Amino acid sequence: MFKRVVLGISLIALISGGSIISMKYNTTNAVNFDRVIKRKDYNYVSFQNLYENPQLYVGTKIYQYGTVEKVVFNSDNSYMLVVLNGKDQSNIIKLNFDYSKTDNANRFSVGTKVRFYGKVAKSEDYETAKGRETTRPVVNANYVDLKK
Repeated sequence: MFKRVVLGISLIALISGGSIISMKYNTTNAVNFDRVIKRKDYNYVSFQNLYENPQLYVGTKIYQYGTVEKVVFNSDNSYMLVVLNGKDQSNIIKLNFDYSKTDNANRFSVGTKVRFYGKVAKSEDYETAKGRETTRPVVNANYVDLKK
């Protein structure tokens, strides 16, 4: 397969044969075929299932769609809080991702619709703005992109 293709765009995703091929833009206007995610290896899991039975899904490869509520970028622990079911703030997950490996990560901002593929991690406890202790599902992303 081609290693480099000259294109004047920042990101392309090809969907063919059950695979999503992500190509990374670099400053030489070349696209690198550096990551392949096979959609058939990931299962759709609803927020309700993740929230009610988190122990059943730890280590499971899933895909989901949602709206970004918050983004934190730093070199060792970047993450997004993503609302999975419309605008219901109680249906939020933490999506960990490696900032250094994410194509154009700065395009993920509050209100952006994303799709992601990743592995379910152990749920985390956190305190809500009203001081209530609760838990939320956590997913370690293998691939995150804008939902089109």
